[in-house]
Amino acid sequence: MWRGHIDRKLKANNTTQAAKIICDVYGPNAVSVRVTQIWFKRFQSGNFDIKDARRSGRPVMDKIDAIFEKVEQDRHICSYDVARELGIDHKTVLAHLKKAGYTKKLDIWVPHELTERNLMNRVLIGDSLIRRNETEPFLKKLITGDEKWITYDKNVRKRSWSKAAQASQTVAKPGLSRNKVMLCIWWDWKGIIHYELLPPGRTIDCELYRKQLMRLK
Repeated sequence: MWRGHIDRKLKANNTTQAAKIICDVYGPNAVSVRVTQIWFKRFQSGNFDIKDARRSGRPVMDKIDAIFEKVEQDRHICSYDVARELGIDHKTVLAHLKKAGYTKKLDIWVPHELTERNLMNRVLIGDSLIRRNETEPFLKKLITGDEKWITYDKNVRKRSWSKAAQASQTVAKPGLSRNKVMLCIWWDWKGIIHYELLPPGRTIDCELYRKQLMRLK
């Protein structure tokens, strides 16, 4: 109804005054100056139709459930793909996902995906080992070994002779030169029983592994 006021009440091209008159009649938030300018331009072009033009497609609100459904079906789906498949704006997809508490997180790496059968086998094997230990204790006899690279910097400061009142000699700090050695470690239920730092450049092999086992006997 207030749209008709723009043409009937005012003949001047003053959108601010028109907006003020409409708000005085229908309330303080009935219309903004920007909307009034749009309707002024429509009336000036000879279009006096005050009904909203039809919009193609379904409202975005009808597609909110479809957004969540696609995300639940494929957690790795890209928001751009969701927007393209549903025919809506990408920012709209992000806004609804954020409002629902969704956020992008990096997947957690695991050695491999276990099937239900794999999980049941692990449970059965663990249970059988516990039962065996009750009749024939062996868990405390187990020795476990592992290897790991240890990185270090071998830059050291040297001492130089100086008199008591004389400042220490200044030497330019060398750049970092990363070095690494392999640590071999063995432990049982009580704790570490043996560890060994291999010479630089040396890695574990079957021969070295056999020698380490001989030391543990």
